[in-house]
Amino acid sequence: MRPDLQQVFNGGVTTQSHADLIASLERRLGHAIEFRVCEMPIIISSAFASEMSSAAQEIIEECLSAENLERSASTLQSRYSVRHESARPLFSVVDFAVTTNESGAYVPRLIELQGFPSLFGYQWMLTQEFMRQYGLNTVTPFLSGLDDGSYAALLRSVIFADCDPREVALVEIDPEKQKTRPDFVAMHELIGLQTVNIRHVKKSGRGLFWTDADGHTRPLRRIFNRAIIDELDELGVDLSFSWNDDLDVDWAGHPNWYFRISKFLLPYLRHHTVPRCVRVSDVTESLLKELDAYVLKPLYAFAGKGVNVRPTLADLEAVPVEERSEWILQERVQYAPCVPTPEGANYVEIRIMLVWPDAQPRPVPVMTLARTGRGALMGARYNVIPWTGSSGCLIAP
Repeated sequence: MRPDLQQVFNGGVTTQSHADLIASLERRLGHAIEFRVCEMPIIISSAFASEMSSAAQEIIEECLSAENLERSASTLQSRYSVRHESARPLFSVVDFAVTTNESGAYVPRLIELQGFPSLFGYQWMLTQEFMRQYGLNTVTPFLSGLDDGSYAALLRSVIFADCDPREVALVEIDPEKQKTRPDFVAMHELIGLQTVNIRHVKKSGRGLFWTDADGHTRPLRRIFNRAIIDELDELGVDLSFSWNDDLDVDWAGHPNWYFRISKFLLPYLRHHTVPRCVRVSDVTESLLKELDAYVLKPLYAFAGKGVNVRPTLADLEAVPVEERSEWILQERVQYAPCVPTPEGANYVEIRIMLVWPDAQPRPVPVMTLARTGRGALMGARYNVIPWTGSSGCLIAP
């Protein structure tokens, strides 16, 4: 962490400069942002960025061990199992809390992970606006030595592959209603990726099709999937195709990895950044005596939904027996008050976003997402007061 640079930056922030930042973002997006954007980026050292990047790579690779692949096969329910699974996840994200070790040094501790794409466009746009608004030219939002040009080129290559961009789309459920809509607009600005509502995708034979704004019916050859199964079920969306149909479609991020690389694997990971985790179905009497040191989480939920930071024995007993394998107890991580603000020291959670092109032997860390606040949960929905909310990291030399 770089509290010295953070304090210098924060000293230049005013109510007007923050309003100008949001206004500039919303002009580019063409609509309002429905979550709180923090007044500050999180400024970190290149050494700490490298430490988190390496840990994220190692964790994703551990998820692909033979033993863990065999374990995670059980997450693929037949109705959601998509054919022609890729050998590895094209996109993945790893979330770390910033904590301190015994000597007081800042260290990352794993909070969550997912084999699913994150806000690859919006985070680029947000950090670009921070740098422009405040005249920053000695920091970078990118990892792995990328810059604006190489980052955009990488996303084009893995999302479009060898397909006509007119036959590739970001597919989401009711995208105009999603809080992540800023990302869809930013991806279009960054690489020209169009967005299609999954309700409007039609199946004919083994192909999928959609109708563009000009009324032309086009084939959908490759899908950058952002539709979450849980939400489709909650909304009762009736699709024209089944996930396990044998389709003439490629996936820019195969849907199976959403299940395979998830909190499901946390009890099996041995990386040094991973806190102890156990399924509720496997809880022992000895662990129950230490219950106040754990957090209760559902396996498949985003943005902190369903998380209980102070579970009781009654909370565990309330989980139906048949569902207890779908909940975990994760050892509570003590976030460090590591980010100075005018309102006090903040906690921070940093997401490392990775892309794994076929030509690369390891996943490539490319960008960060940060969430910061002073409460028990770091999700943007829980941090809505000044000097908290969503942000990104700027990396100092």
